[in-house]
Amino acid sequence: MVARNKLLILSEKLELYHLLIHHFEAEYEVETYRKNEWDIKKEKLLQTVLDRVMLVIIETEDRFSENIRIVRQIQLYSFSGYILFISRAEDRIRQIEEKIYAIDSGADEYLAYPQTNEEILASVRALLRRVHWKGNFTLDISGKRFQINAQVRKIFMDGIELVFTKTEFAIMNYLILHLNRAFSYKELYEAVWGKEYIYDDRNIMAHIHRMRKKMGDDTKNPRYIQNVYGTGYMVEGE
Repeated sequence: MVARNKLLILSEKLELYHLLIHHFEAEYEVETYRKNEWDIKKEKLLQTVLDRVMLVIIETEDRFSENIRIVRQIQLYSFSGYILFISRAEDRIRQIEEKIYAIDSGADEYLAYPQTNEEILASVRALLRRVHWKGNFTLDISGKRFQINAQVRKIFMDGIELVFTKTEFAIMNYLILHLNRAFSYKELYEAVWGKEYIYDDRNIMAHIHRMRKKMGDDTKNPRYIQNVYGTGYMVEGE
């Protein structure tokens, strides 16, 4: 029997565990740990705990600093999945501070209080979709050889690594996985960010502009990520 991939929850409560079991048990093993249980586990080989884990969900109420340390510990083990940080803090200023620290420390998404079950499930599904984009492959784009190593989120152009952020990598990876197809701003935003599109073209354009500069592309006449007039962007290749 083939072992299933896992969703791992760090929380003092069981509500989140029951929610994910109900919706994802058919596809994934779901494990949950309280803080004291996690401390015992991490004293052992953490890499074993993270084996086959696609998504780590950290739910916190009043142990923010401790949970940030957990995020950093996980990232030290070259964790190739995603991390969702769910906060129960009600103060808006605290939420903003937490979100900045969580993302900077390696979390992929932060959900602020209050969250509905539907919002949590939508974020989980979006992050799992991004996991399934992962793969290692090579292709030619406008005379350049691109190699994508999704396990470590790296892209090479003619053997030279392009140092992309997580979002930049997700954009390029998505366009490459849907080669020769044009995507609107709305389609690209909802695929990469996993959220309902609210007019945010400038944000997408800024990411694309930075990516083109990193690839040494002509931003006025781009070759690698092409503008599709009246639509958005696409990557042509073979």
